[in-house]
Amino acid sequence: MAALLPHESLGYADNGTVQVDGLQCASLEQRKKILEPFDGIAIKAEEFMGMKKDEGRNFIKPYRVVYIYHNKIDAMGDSAATEDHTFEAVRTAIDELGDLVGKIVNSLNGTLVLVTADHGFLFQETPPTVTDKNAIASRPAGTVIAKKRYLLGKNLPDNDKAWHGNTAITAGAAGNMEFWVPKGANRFHFIGGARFVHGGAMPQEIIVPLIRVRQLKGKMADKTKTTTVGVSVLGNKFKVTTNRHRFKLIQTSAVSERVKPITLKVAIYEGEQPVTNVEILTFDSASRDINEWQKTVNLTLESRAYHKQTVYQLVLRDAETGVDEARFDVTIDLAFTNDF
Repeated sequence: MAALLPHESLGYADNGTVQVDGLQCASLEQRKKILEPFDGIAIKAEEFMGMKKDEGRNFIKPYRVVYIYHNKIDAMGDSAATEDHTFEAVRTAIDELGDLVGKIVNSLNGTLVLVTADHGFLFQETPPTVTDKNAIASRPAGTVIAKKRYLLGKNLPDNDKAWHGNTAITAGAAGNMEFWVPKGANRFHFIGGARFVHGGAMPQEIIVPLIRVRQLKGKMADKTKTTTVGVSVLGNKFKVTTNRHRFKLIQTSAVSERVKPITLKVAIYEGEQPVTNVEILTFDSASRDINEWQKTVNLTLESRAYHKQTVYQLVLRDAETGVDEARFDVTIDLAFTNDF
C-alpha cells in the first residue's frame, strides 16, 4: 500500500507501522497529506461513485492525480464471519471497478487510469487443518507484529520452518525491520478468518495486476472503440392507414467483438408522448445471413383522433441509456376514425 504512493524512501517505525518519507500512511487522511505536494488527493471509491457528474468534475479539477481506494475484497475476506463470500466479493469488486473506470473516462473526461492492488491473497474452500498450521508454536523474541502469513520484528533468530529476511534487502526499507514468512501456504496463527490469508511470499500474494486504461483519440481510437449495432427500418415514407401497423427493422451489421448487441424500445410518438404501445426488441445476431438480422414489430394506435397533416415519428430508443438511436417521420391517415 505504501509503495503505491509517491515517495523517495520507505521505512518502518519501531512499532512496525510503515512510513513514506518519514510520514505515517495508514489512514486516508495521512495519504492525503503525502499526496498534497504532488497536487494529489485520496478518496474512497464509494464516496467517489456517489458524486454526480458536475460534483465529480469539480472535485477532480484542482488535482493532477487522484487515488481512489476500493476495499471490497479485504473487507469481506479478513473477517471469519464473511470469508466464505470471498469469491462473491471478487466478482463484485471487478464489476464496481469497471463502473468506476467507466465513470472516470465517460463522465469526467479522464484520459489515463491505472488499476492495481496492494497485494494478492490465498483462499481455500475447506477450513484449515492441522497440516495447514506452521509448526512454529510461539512468536520469537523481538516480534513487533504477528499475522497469519508473516511476522515483523528486530533481531529475529533463524528457523528452518520459516523464511527469514530483512526488509532493507527485499523492499529497500529503512528501520532495520526483519521478517519471517511461513514456507509454502502454511499459517503462523489462526487469528480471524483462516481460509482467506495474505502477507506471505507465495506468487498469488505478491504478484498483482496493473491495468492501464487510456482514452485514445483519432485513428487509434477508431481501431479500438466498441459500438452498439446499428438498426434501421425497412422502407421509406412511412404511412399508417390502419389502427395496427407492422414495421420491419434490421441490423446494419453483425454483432461482433467490437459491435455489441442493443435493446430498443420502439413506438410511434407525437412529440414526446407515445401514441402506440411501446415494444422492446433486442438485436444481437452474429450471423452472416442478413435475413437473420430482421425483426418485425406490431404497433397499435391509441383510440383517438389523428391528423394526416401532423408529423408523427417512429422512435428507436436505447432501452439502457434512454438515448434515441433513430427517428423516422410517420404519416397517420386512417380511413375511419375510431370513435368507439
